[in-house]
Amino acid sequence: MISRLKNYLSVSKKEWNGLVVLVILILLVLAAPYIFQLFRKDKPINQTEINKAIAELNRSNPPKAASTKAAPGVVIELNNADSAKLTQLNGIGPSFAKRIVSYRTRLGGFVRKEQLKEVFGLDSEKYAGLQNQVSVDPLKINKIPINTIDFSGLSHFPYLTYKQMNAIIRFREQHGEYESIGDLKNIVIMDDITLQKIKPYLTFK
Repeated sequence: MISRLKNYLSVSKKEWNGLVVLVILILLVLAAPYIFQLFRKDKPINQTEINKAIAELNRSNPPKAASTKAAPGVVIELNNADSAKLTQLNGIGPSFAKRIVSYRTRLGGFVRKEQLKEVFGLDSEKYAGLQNQVSVDPLKINKIPINTIDFSGLSHFPYLTYKQMNAIIRFREQHGEYESIGDLKNIVIMDDITLQKIKPYLTFK
């Protein structure tokens, strides 16, 4: 029995050499990380170069200016404000500001701040949020010389349809100059609501 066990456990020279090689390989694998760290030298961080890189990045991608809103109590006059000024109003960004300026130009100016609700996309809810921040000086509107203006000059005005514009020109040509808003009531297609809307914009000189 003992003899059989010795034969079973005995190792040949070739097997012994193979075992030695295997152990050496295992030791080398285990020691590799430590050997790598021993010979590896970390490159020191150059803070100056990092700062230069950040500065270059900021130059090529400048940060956007922060949008500032008007302080409580500040009131913006609608007929004088440019689009940048209008972005200080609550809920008004660059797109809405441009729409307001564009509509103001077509009108000739605002006579009432409620006219803001006529700007595309500016609903009653949005108007309620900014109505206390705006004012209107009706003396700053550009009036329409109704007795000399032609169709082209009227064509931008948002309160009149093309048919109404044409009727105003034709009626003046046939009956002479208008003396008051009452004269425009004689034009069949002019209704009272439209006449009240355009009245502040007309001059009869």
